[in-house]
Amino acid sequence: MTVRPMMRTRALGVLAVALSVPYQAGAQGTVSGTLLLGRETVASAVVQLIPIGRREDPRADTALIDQSHLRFNPRVVPVQVGSTVEFLNSDPIMHNVFSPGRTDSAFDLGTYPMGQSRFRTFDQEGSYVILCHVHPEMVAWVVVSPTSFAGVTRRDGGFVVESVPPGAYEVRIWHRRWTRDAGTLDVPAGGISRWTIRVTLDDGEDGR
Repeated sequence: MTVRPMMRTRALGVLAVALSVPYQAGAQGTVSGTLLLGRETVASAVVQLIPIGRREDPRADTALIDQSHLRFNPRVVPVQVGSTVEFLNSDPIMHNVFSPGRTDSAFDLGTYPMGQSRFRTFDQEGSYVILCHVHPEMVAWVVVSPTSFAGVTRRDGGFVVESVPPGAYEVRIWHRRWTRDAGTLDVPAGGISRWTIRVTLDDGEDGR
């Protein structure tokens, strides 16, 4: 596996490869690793692998965000452009789902009881904060990407992106407070590619 840092991005930190295991030609692979901000792990960030020089077939998938115990679960959901997100209410109380966003992307799905769902199709790339009018402490994010190859980092900073076809990819990182281009990655066929991303922030940016 080869990583080519994008030197045009002054916010790029160190992109370090740990290892690449043997692979079988023609097979899809798994990309896993750890995201670090300095020496600290970064949770709830989205690692996106965007194909370079070829077009990815869109996948009109449906993702689920559950409203349970007065929380959105999961809190961060990456989807490809054109996908639909189901917002299920599993609490025995009324919930609401809305996104203030820009004028052309804001929406309000109304207030509804336990056991019901509302649906929203996301046709524009970008991040959407999801809130509840009834419970202002509830918050989630839908990250709409041009690719289906994306993973969310865990509390330990670890992430996994499965079923990645071999080829070159642009690596893009989304966090609720910042975004970064993190270089390019050559994914071999099959096997597991493990690597570490370290990013730095500009002066005045809040990493958490």
